[in-house]
Amino acid sequence: MRIAVLSTLDTDGSQGEVRAAFRRFAGVTIAEHQLDLALRIGCDRIICLAESIGAQVLDLQNRAEMAGVKFRAVKSAGRLPGMIGREDELVLLSSGLLADEEAAIAAMQCQCIPAFPADIAVPLGYERIDRGLAWSGILRAPGGLAGELEHLPEDVDVVSALLRIALQNGVMPTLLDRGLISKGDWQLVPDVDALAAREKRWIDAQRENISFRAPGMAIAERAGARLARDIIGKKTEFLPSIIAMACAVGAVLTAFFNLPSYGLILATFVALFNHLATVVDRVALKGRSTVFPYYSRRILKYMLDPLFVILLGLIAPEGRGWMGFFAPLILFGLLQLGETYANNRWRRSYADRISVGILLSAAAFLQISAEMTAILALLVLVSRFFRGARAV
Repeated sequence: MRIAVLSTLDTDGSQGEVRAAFRRFAGVTIAEHQLDLALRIGCDRIICLAESIGAQVLDLQNRAEMAGVKFRAVKSAGRLPGMIGREDELVLLSSGLLADEEAAIAAMQCQCIPAFPADIAVPLGYERIDRGLAWSGILRAPGGLAGELEHLPEDVDVVSALLRIALQNGVMPTLLDRGLISKGDWQLVPDVDALAAREKRWIDAQRENISFRAPGMAIAERAGARLARDIIGKKTEFLPSIIAMACAVGAVLTAFFNLPSYGLILATFVALFNHLATVVDRVALKGRSTVFPYYSRRILKYMLDPLFVILLGLIAPEGRGWMGFFAPLILFGLLQLGETYANNRWRRSYADRISVGILLSAAAFLQISAEMTAILALLVLVSRFFRGARAV
């Protein structure tokens, strides 16, 4: 069994600062990020070193149990030998360590002590392990080493003691790329400013690179990434989804009250806020339930095109009857075909309901919605004959 030991015992500063392990990054605490990393490494049990069982530790326990692994919080080193056997494997993470997950997983493929060059790491607070190396804050070692804690005092620094025990028992250091530290992708007890800078980079990295061939989606993607930095991990995280659903309800009601032009505006807002919600959810952390926004987004995506068709049909001049729905059906049918069968370069252009909604809403208030619908349908049809838009 592979067992992870996380520490929340260390503090940084003595002026009421938040304990390093409980500082927040992208919506959750560093300790929760460590738990996610331990799960990705393949740990079957989590042991948390903590002074007390507070709300943050309970959040860790809930996160572990949601992932289907056992969680125990302990206060003293004396408990560890009885919880980690010789047949087990130990994964140790230092308090306040925010590692690059992919680099950590790659380094932890075998029992080792990942380390950085001492010249860059020691000045930043990393613990020196020999003349040229400093411990990265994570290691993988035989579980039987925890038994040697029985011979140490109760108030020993458990993390440092386990590191020294591993070194003395022949667990070999392995060198990590110094660029992980210099670029800020591997941080030990980072301060608020350092976390904010890394969070911005991390969230921006989750943003899809949508070109301005789909201007509405490109702007929404960038706005969603910026919005995520402000609301992720807060109660307002679901706000874009809620607004999108409210706009959808409003658009349906406009059809009943014979106000379809206003319904087109609301339908455009549905497309906008649904995409914002998609971006926010994309950067939300793993392990948290996102069923509510996920299903709401799928429902809104499927109902958006029929909603546009109905509203455009209701705007059509009197006397056309069901023929008023013909051009909208052709337009959105062609857009769906383009979104499905175009190449990757142009697929987003056909999927951009925000831009289409803006054009159709403006045309509706100028009383040329039927003409605009026909023009757009013709443009989409012609574009399907361009070699640049065809799927390879």
